[in-house]
Amino acid sequence: MSHVKIGEREIGEGRPIFIMADLGLTNGGDLERAKQLIAAAADIGVDAVKFQMIEAERLLGDHSIEYTYPTLKSGPQTENMLEMFKGLEYSDDEWAEITATARSHGLDIIITSHYEGAVARCNALELTINKVCTWSLSHRRMIEMLAENGKPLMFDTGTITQYELLKLEDIYRKAGGGPLIVLHDFHTPEEEDMNFRAFEVYHQLGMVAGYTPQGRSDWLDYMSVGMGAKVLEKRLTLSRNTPANGHWKAHEPDEFKDWLANVRRCETALGRPVIEPTRIDRRDTRLYYKSAYLLHDVPAGAPIQEIDLEFKRPGHGVSSHEVTEKLIGLPYPRDFKAGEMLEWGGKGGKM
Repeated sequence: MSHVKIGEREIGEGRPIFIMADLGLTNGGDLERAKQLIAAAADIGVDAVKFQMIEAERLLGDHSIEYTYPTLKSGPQTENMLEMFKGLEYSDDEWAEITATARSHGLDIIITSHYEGAVARCNALELTINKVCTWSLSHRRMIEMLAENGKPLMFDTGTITQYELLKLEDIYRKAGGGPLIVLHDFHTPEEEDMNFRAFEVYHQLGMVAGYTPQGRSDWLDYMSVGMGAKVLEKRLTLSRNTPANGHWKAHEPDEFKDWLANVRRCETALGRPVIEPTRIDRRDTRLYYKSAYLLHDVPAGAPIQEIDLEFKRPGHGVSSHEVTEKLIGLPYPRDFKAGEMLEWGGKGGKM
């Protein structure tokens, strides 16, 4: 697997999973709330915060579309999508303040470009990586504009095939862009359609891959770690009770902290690509492996034979493998009594 550098952090095989707190909806277009979320994310210990740059008038051609979303305590809410997106807009000065706040907390900031005008605005913020969502993968002109800064591109899959993925990589590279970071994505509750084995393809293609979850099914996140995800994001809210889009399926700070601790535990448990016993298992072989015991008395000089022996715990004596491979036919070095264990005692593996 290749590696991709985001700021000072290198992402890929052998590196810690890169963790992003998704604040794109839960900031609500409120500068002070955005700062509070950034501070909470830093306290949790993430690597980056993610926002989205939207200008509703330039994103939506049909201004009459409505969007219905669930809330935790107020039930389904319906909003005009144009007005909903307008509520997430920030000025350039506000974006500069948000970016500075993230950096002051030691966090990288990733901003999804949703329209062409966002490209220049994001470039002015000197971000370390470009980001688009799955719904912008058909927007070739914007993708080529993003590529001109030579930075990596992080994107969500969701809507594309393997052929389209390779085509995207070709388009982005030819336009001057850097490597891709693929975030496995889907918009379905049907487990048979989630297709986490796509990670095998991402790895075969030499791409750094991660996972962007759509909800609170943490077990899917943990499974993605086992599949080799090197980037994970999770939506963060200050309160799931907030009656606005995105909060109901986000994690509050304490939940997010627990989730991240579990991700790190999964990451540690993955270990390394080698078959070997644990320290405890290696220690316990002396207790629970089996050793050779004499079934009857044998005199010194008699040939060692399988019929003389049975094998019982503990395992710090001569093993069945060692009897077969090293001792059959050799003379007993001394008299042995029935029930006595064969043990290695002298130098050079002598009994």
